[in-house]
Amino acid sequence: MARTRPDNWRVRIPRYGEAVLRSRRRALAALFPSLILIAAGCGPSGPAVSSAVTPAVTADLSTACSPAGGAATAYPGWPPAATSDLVPILVSAELAVGPSRLLLNLVDSANVALASPDRAVELRLYNLATDPAEPATTVPGVYLATSEGRPGLYRGSMDFPCWGEWGLEAVTSEPGGGERVGRVVFPVRPTTTTPAIGSRAPATETPTATTAADIGKISTDTEPDPDFYRLSVTQALDEHEPFLLIFATPAFCRTASCGPALDIVKSVAPDFKDRVAFIHVEPYKLEVVSGRLQPVLTPDNLPIPVDAVNTWGLPTEPYIFVVDSEGNVTAKLEGVASADELEEALSEVGA
Repeated sequence: MARTRPDNWRVRIPRYGEAVLRSRRRALAALFPSLILIAAGCGPSGPAVSSAVTPAVTADLSTACSPAGGAATAYPGWPPAATSDLVPILVSAELAVGPSRLLLNLVDSANVALASPDRAVELRLYNLATDPAEPATTVPGVYLATSEGRPGLYRGSMDFPCWGEWGLEAVTSEPGGGERVGRVVFPVRPTTTTPAIGSRAPATETPTATTAADIGKISTDTEPDPDFYRLSVTQALDEHEPFLLIFATPAFCRTASCGPALDIVKSVAPDFKDRVAFIHVEPYKLEVVSGRLQPVLTPDNLPIPVDAVNTWGLPTEPYIFVVDSEGNVTAKLEGVASADELEEALSEVGA
């Protein structure tokens, strides 16, 4: 699948990240030609807002995993053997120094998705530059349902102490006994394109509306909650009101998961509306054509991200942020988030 981005959405990839991504794509393409579709969660419309983005930053060598700054090298047992019958595929667009939320899919050698609420998974994370033989930490893989008819994912949390090459080993038990083990090498970056946890949320003029007719001009949600369009991000920050911000487009989603992500947010909102504002923003520029909302396209027929997408540095969509009354980002959730994840994040800012 071509991963072309709009001309106004280009992010320079440093050489390290670019080389690692190229090698991973070649390995995946050689093993399973259609694997990339499952890994990225692409819908029929194509890629996400931006695919496999590495932020263009000046690397802080003090947070590198090795004095060489995590330069690609060879480690015993990594990358995994091509004959493995368990292939973990990281689908997170942003893994960087500090707290990170890992999202991954699991498939077998026949490219069959294995994720299931009944399949327990252990995730072992290796700092390859320090010790490629012993995991730096082990976390449970929690099953995460996506959209109906599409493979589920697993999520895990990790506070990465340094950037460079890391390894992930997924271990799952079979019903009849025995284990399957699969490995993948991935880059952890110095920073993210989106605001870091604890950083100030960028003031952004996002669309607002008070009537059903006006909401229909700024939202593709077929059953919109009017409260999601009451405040802009700038207004919420000025009023010191904690808020949840979700970038999602149910009608034109590039990952086929925006509708489910927005629905889950709407399902938990009633319990928090008295304490937290909710803001929905369509990530692409829209216009009314023949009475219907349609995306504004480039000459290459690609949707154009709105200014807020660029301001918040989104590498993909949907994307959810939670901001406290002081205007600091306290949580960010790439892709679909579970109700319990949202409730935990909202409870922290809406107490």
